This record gives sequence, structure tokens and C-alpha cells, in this order.
Amino acid sequence: MPLRGDSAFAPDWARTLVDPQAFAHEQRCLSYAWTFLGFTDDVEKDGDWFRASLATRSVFVQRFGAALKGFENVCAHRFFPLRTKDKGNGPIVCGFHHWRYDHDGAAIGIPKCQENFGTVSRALGSRLNPIEIATCGTLVFGRFPAPVKRESLAEFLGPGFPIVAALSRSRSTPRTLSMPVAANWRLNLHVSLDDYHTVALHPTTFGKSGHVRREDISYVRFGLHSAFLNTSTPDALAEMSAACADGSFRATQYCIFQILPNLIVALFRSDGAFFHCYVQQSVPVAHDRSVQRIRVHPAPFQADHAWPARLIRPLSDPIRNRLLPHYVRRVGREDNEACERLQAVAHQIERPPYLAALEERIGWFEQSYRLLVATGEDVLGSSRERTDGRSEAGIF
Repeated sequence: MPLRGDSAFAPDWARTLVDPQAFAHEQRCLSYAWTFLGFTDDVEKDGDWFRASLATRSVFVQRFGAALKGFENVCAHRFFPLRTKDKGNGPIVCGFHHWRYDHDGAAIGIPKCQENFGTVSRALGSRLNPIEIATCGTLVFGRFPAPVKRESLAEFLGPGFPIVAALSRSRSTPRTLSMPVAANWRLNLHVSLDDYHTVALHPTTFGKSGHVRREDISYVRFGLHSAFLNTSTPDALAEMSAACADGSFRATQYCIFQILPNLIVALFRSDGAFFHCYVQQSVPVAHDRSVQRIRVHPAPFQADHAWPARLIRPLSDPIRNRLLPHYVRRVGREDNEACERLQAVAHQIERPPYLAALEERIGWFEQSYRLLVATGEDVLGSSRERTDGRSEAGIF
């Protein structure tokens, strides 16, 4: 039996959907969790950088030789944003007063420093706020540092690490799109974890064959995360993890992986024996706004194609790549409209929802989300105690 809503959800679970202060506290807590930021494709050359959002805070990731470094996108001088475009290449120089920073985020070139501050640049000791960076395949993750020892990205993802790494790789240029949503980011996650709504919301696509039969699929938890596997085979997740790790995995069925806090990675059939991969992030903007960042690319695995299909794949993949974004946008628009309608009545939510068997992963997500927020509150408390001996009270 699935988790009941009242056991999976906090009684005031909808508070962050309507209360800007509760949302801000939630995001401060989640800033200490490994969060997807972008792709290594955008930082291949020395000096390449891309801008991202980490728990609503602007950050950027930049390549310095073989290393990727991350910093909060705020100048240490007068808090001007250092990166004002989505990506680029070049040294870290503030456009407001031309303060220059090195690969460690230290201010090394401050105009007229001796005259204005009475010392040389390095002696001033001014530096950018760093973020910790780690990669999984082509995916770049980041989090703000904490005064306590925490798990690595590989530990955080567990058996999902080799799967996500394998699904993230592309053999051709991916297609990307961005969709603003007038709804809280958690509502976006809920709908992506809901296999009960397909007939009502997607009658001509996912729902045209009727409701999914729960006995034909597998829901699997791994750490804080979960997966939908279109098979009832026992140990399917462990087998897929091992096959992705040793390079023997072959695409045969639909599967989707939900990675806390806000990442979805999926493998889906795009045409006959052809498969594509899908990476979607629900980026929080405000308590009632978010942005869907989506990337689609051909699956990087051999599939069970007949020999004619194998021969024509180099020619047919570009056609599928051009058509798929239209399909993805259509399905996404249907989901987003439902989320926006939920957001419109979020102030009326006074209890946990009922959860159907095909909504079980929503309950798992809420449990993991609450644990991740609580962990962030512990970090906030530790940081506060180190500075003034007081801990910050939580709201969850």
C-alpha cells in the first residue's frame, strides 16, 4: 500500500507555496544540498563559465585548467553581479569597479587599492563566497559550504550515480528549452512523480492507452531519491546501475529518476527502438514561480535495432531531435497548466492530500524533502552557534 498523505506530508506542507518567508527559509536550508547547476559541455575550455541558480541565489561555475570552481555571483566590494549573461569565457572582473579575482576567488586586482584602502589588493583579504562543485557524467552539481562534514555527491546519489552519469552523456548536440511556470517548484515535482493523472491531462500522449497498471511497473527508493521503472522485474535498479557502471547497459524500456531536490532524469522511447534522454530541473524563483529547464538528447546506448535502423540512425536522429522539443513542450505545458491551477488555490490547502497507489513517489519525495530541509536547518544552526552561540529556529 502507498504512503497515506497524512503520514508523508507535514501538516502545514503548503505553507511554502503561499508564504514568502517560509519559502525563503526553505531555500536557505536547501542551499546546502547537492543541486544540479548545469553541464560540463558549457565549461569545456579554460576560462569558460556559466551562470546558474542555487536555491534562488545566483552563482557561476568556471573552468580553471583541469578544475571546475564555483562562486556566488556577487562581487565582494559592492555586491554587483559578476556574470550578467548565461555563459561566456574570460577572467573574473566586476563590471562595476573592475575588481579582479583569481581561481580561488581572492581579490587580486583592485584599482587604486593603496590609494583607496591603504593597502595592496592581496593584503585586503577580500574574496568571493565559494560553492562546492562535483560532477556526475556531464552534470555539474553544487552546494554552499558547511562547517560540518557531509556526504560526497557519489554517496548522495548512491546506486543512481552511474545511471545518471550514463544518461547525461550525449553523442550529438542536445536540444534545450526553458518554460516559466506560475507555480511553486514543489508542485512541478509532484506532477512529475504522479502516474495517476496521465489519462486526464495527456489523453493523446501518455494517457491514450489508459491508466498505468501498478503491477506492471516498479517504484524504487534509493537514498533520498526514487525511480519509476517500466518493469516488474525484481532488482531492476541494481541491475541497471551495474550495467551503466560497466558500460553494458542497453536501452529497452522507459525509466525516470527523481533526484532531490529538483532534478528529473529520464530515458524514453522516441521512435520504435530509438530512445532519448531527458534532463529537467524545476528551478525555484519565488514561492509562486519557477522555471523548467529541459534538455533532450539521443540516448548514448546501443539499442536492439535491426541492421537497417542502425545504418540510418545518423540520418534519422537529427529529425527526431528537431521534432521532440515540440512534443516535450506540449506535454510540459499540460503539466504546467495543472500546477498553475493548483497554485491559484494553494492558500485554501489546510490538510495533506490523499495519495493513490500511482502517486506513491510524491509521498516519498515529501519525506525526503523534509529530511533535506531539516539537515539544512542543522547546518544553519551550527553556523549560527559558531558565530554567536545561538541557533536559528526552524519552521518545519
